[in-house]
Amino acid sequence: MSGVRRHHLSAVAATLVACATLASGAAAADTTIAVGNNETLSPDSGNASIFAGDNVTWNWVGLDFDHIIESDLGQAEQWASHPLGAVPPTSAFSLAHLFTQTGAFTYSCRVHPGRMFGTITVADGRPTATFTMTPLAATTGQRVDFDGMASSDPNGIIMEWAWDLDGNGTFVASGATPNHTYSTAGTVTVGLRVTDNSARTHTVTQQLIVTAPPATVGTLVPPSLATTPATTPIVDPPPLIAKLTASTAAKQRGAVTRGVTIEALCDLGCVVTATGSIVYPGGPKITLTKATKTLIAGQRLKIAMLIPAKSRAGLLKHLKKGKTATATIVVTTPQGASVKKTVKLTR
Repeated sequence: MSGVRRHHLSAVAATLVACATLASGAAAADTTIAVGNNETLSPDSGNASIFAGDNVTWNWVGLDFDHIIESDLGQAEQWASHPLGAVPPTSAFSLAHLFTQTGAFTYSCRVHPGRMFGTITVADGRPTATFTMTPLAATTGQRVDFDGMASSDPNGIIMEWAWDLDGNGTFVASGATPNHTYSTAGTVTVGLRVTDNSARTHTVTQQLIVTAPPATVGTLVPPSLATTPATTPIVDPPPLIAKLTASTAAKQRGAVTRGVTIEALCDLGCVVTATGSIVYPGGPKITLTKATKTLIAGQRLKIAMLIPAKSRAGLLKHLKKGKTATATIVVTTPQGASVKKTVKLTR
């Protein structure tokens, strides 16, 4: 028994050190589980689904406090509120654990294992990089456009797009929609690395085939048949219109206290205006505060639309029931460009 005890405590200590190191680099979300109320765990009987890098906090709420929460042995994640042999608490107590591994991790109350037990399911919170190339096969001297706007993050937002456009293994932050012209024919391994707001990254590559343009064969025209080319009038080119792109996470957490955010980018620079609203069953439609930002060419900027103070209480009450609300955001420019996004709001 003493060997098992030492192994268990060593695993707990190592996990706490790893959690402290990770927490110093990025803020983690927090899930709270109540311990007590007649030997119960709540909500959902102590079960929870989170992302890697999130915290779970167990709070002793009484009326009974004699509980010791500990993970089952042999798992990649280990935690315990009290060492083996310790006396259960007799008053309010709290245990927090930051999960860094993915998987399903079981735990129970050492004092009441048959009644108080649960599972923490941890999903991978890393972003996913993806991009398109236009055209898919290019000729030397032809511009190729790249678009990484479809990259996503399950529990946050993409903060940086870094590209290796010439296949030399060096990634440079170039925004979500760069372009490049190739002077040499060959096969180029193009790479995109995205970074989210928790400093997690993901890299993806594609092969781009660049060929030399076909040679042009001229036709000899006898002098007697040659004609004088017509004079082509000079016409001013049409005014350039900025290309507007916008992105946001499919879900946003904690939106009821801060509002809803969206990221916008203009390739030529422009003034953008963001408007939006929130709807949820049984509640009034909430109009978000309008926000206007000036973007320089290629700059990606986060825009926040706040929830009016008078609407927060009702929305928070709805979300505390484990339900969601839907936010619709529209970003426009004076030239008529418009992007519409839908976001699910959770507690």
